[in-house]
Amino acid sequence: MEIKSVRINEIYWSIGWNASQQANTRLREKLGDVSQYFAMLKVGNATYNWMVDAIGQWRPMGQAPDSDKALIMKKAEEVKQMVFAKLSDDEGLASKICQVPNYEEYIFFKPNAQGDIDIAITGWGFHNFKKSGPAIPTWPPVPVMHTTTIAFTADGERQPNRPFSIVTPKMRKPCTTDEQGVAVYKEYAGVHITVIDDATQRQFTFTTTDTDTEHEFDVTVETTPPPPPEPEPEPIVKCALCVMASLDGQPLAHEPVSVDYGGQHYDLSLEENGTVSLTDLDFADGICQVEVRGERRQVTMVKDENNLVSFTFETPKPVEVMARLTVLNAQGQPMPDVQVQLKQGPQEQLLELDQRGAAQFVKSAFSLSQPLSATITTAEAQQLEPVEFQLEEEENEYVLQQKAPKGGSRLKEILAALALLAVLAALLIFVFKPGIDSLTSLINKNIF
Repeated sequence: MEIKSVRINEIYWSIGWNASQQANTRLREKLGDVSQYFAMLKVGNATYNWMVDAIGQWRPMGQAPDSDKALIMKKAEEVKQMVFAKLSDDEGLASKICQVPNYEEYIFFKPNAQGDIDIAITGWGFHNFKKSGPAIPTWPPVPVMHTTTIAFTADGERQPNRPFSIVTPKMRKPCTTDEQGVAVYKEYAGVHITVIDDATQRQFTFTTTDTDTEHEFDVTVETTPPPPPEPEPEPIVKCALCVMASLDGQPLAHEPVSVDYGGQHYDLSLEENGTVSLTDLDFADGICQVEVRGERRQVTMVKDENNLVSFTFETPKPVEVMARLTVLNAQGQPMPDVQVQLKQGPQEQLLELDQRGAAQFVKSAFSLSQPLSATITTAEAQQLEPVEFQLEEEENEYVLQQKAPKGGSRLKEILAALALLAVLAALLIFVFKPGIDSLTSLINKNIF
């Protein structure tokens, strides 16, 4: 959008760049985002033209009211300071960029949606000997804003915390008086102000001056006050409870859960995943009592949250009871360095006897109601006949004695039979001895 155009012979270029598109490029390179305040230069056949991207009612500063001129000059001064900050190492170039032929004709403005104004600088880098005007760095002093104090009275008393609006030709601003019933507003001189009381919609007008002023407006209403509003019901606050339990590291399922909260009692049961929840509970101050397996926990409930109570149980480990077993041989002597296999149903223990023929075993691993079998294996890997014995609750010392080997009685029978055969042989020799002697004599005779 073109906002300014002059003939080429009316103004003169001061910067050592080409007064063309190159000037726009160099300006962006030098100033970066600050270049947004400078309109883009476009050279026509016999004119210099300046363009802006923002569409709106752009007007030269010379057409602005005095109150807006003060703001335009203030913003131009801020732009100048940003240019000099960007070009701190080349103040000569900064001065040339900020130079305009005439600020009232070459600095443009328009209102924006925020109630403020935007500016666009045309003619930057040019000067005009016919229409001399100060460059941006030499703006006149910015006018001073003055304080206006606003108050409302009803029945002769100032009204604290009273909402109202201030309306000027440029904006509408909502305000509220403070605890003392006063609101402070700052504005330049000569601005027409309208004050609108929100409660009564009464309007009051005045024009600001070049001094601080006070304005007090009567908003008394001669009516019967309305009845006080009905108290609003207190909002219902909710909370939730989640109970979690595990046994030996696994979820504890189908276990009863007792909950007491807010004067209510709940009987629940843990689900397969070891949890159970109570949702949409009416929040109540106090403690929530939760019991699982006789273990009771307390939790202070927090509103609008899912409160968690966790239980961890472990199966008690049985206490190991140890006992001592001593094994003797058939002669009553200890049997060192042998193995003893203890067995009772599926339970087995293998013992290695020491030099005294003894060893410790876990008594609590076996039942007291059934006999315990002990099989002895000697150092020569000979397995003896099992021996059974009974465990006693109060007894922790046990002695077993070896039985005679299974082959011992058979050996005695064999020896007895051999002895009998020897006796029979002796009797035969005694009975047949005469015949044997005669036969021996006959043989000798025939031979010799």
